[in-house]
Amino acid sequence: MLPDIYLKLGIMGLPLVACSVLATMVCLERLIFFLFVDFNGRKLTQKGLQILRLHKHKDKALREEIVAVAMEEAKRPFGRGLSLLRLIAAISPILGLLGTILGIIDAFRVIAASTNPVTPNMIADGLWEALLTTAFGLMIALPTLILASGFIAWRGIILERTSTRLNAFSLEIDLDTARPQIDGNTGSLIAGIEVVQ
Repeated sequence: MLPDIYLKLGIMGLPLVACSVLATMVCLERLIFFLFVDFNGRKLTQKGLQILRLHKHKDKALREEIVAVAMEEAKRPFGRGLSLLRLIAAISPILGLLGTILGIIDAFRVIAASTNPVTPNMIADGLWEALLTTAFGLMIALPTLILASGFIAWRGIILERTSTRLNAFSLEIDLDTARPQIDGNTGSLIAGIEVVQ
């Protein structure tokens, strides 16, 4: 069944099958990454927290700049393959449409070369084969686009959550650093009030 359909796809069969296989491989790799390699961005958050702890005695602006640079590098694996998925989702219908146009041209060429009377069966058979490539292209594009959008949203949630955790920890460091000064100022104020009394 499948080899017959592949043969009916014509010249666009190979590029469409290649897009399908590539999209499937990238989607599986992304699913494994998000579920098993770094579920909910735990490793990413731990790396950011470790960098913050290492540089907690530095000035706030410098500390946050160091973390931002390190996290840009650490975020890259979360976006890997997503551009390729969007590209496959964009070109698959176009490849299918091109296959349909080439199929229709070929069908009309066969009809024009025929000396027998043209029957609806001849036209329908040629058009059916021609439209198959568009259907195949759309069948590749639709799930690929849905999965790419899902992975992009998943990535956004993880990165936003990680950013919030790192900002909260940075704020905690600042509060811990400022606490002795606040306590010291409070003590001197209390001493001043006692002297006045």
